[in-house]
Amino acid sequence: MNQEEIRCTGCSKLLFKMDNGGLAGSLSIKCPRCRQFNNLRPMTSPSPERPDREGKEATCGSSYHQKT
Repeated sequence: MNQEEIRCTGCSKLLFKMDNGGLAGSLSIKCPRCRQFNNLRPMTSPSPERPDREGKEATCGSSYHQKT
């Protein structure tokens, strides 16, 4: 598995290495060199397609009636 290098956004010091997708929650780490806080969040990829509604009408909650 490929490892990703996490570097400080202020001074580019290597903070740690992790496997791709290894971060489950948010993380805040303080750089020991420049004392800057680095906030990390997991990368989420958008779902490629929206799931089907299985025959249900797509409603937005409005009271507008469609003409039939």
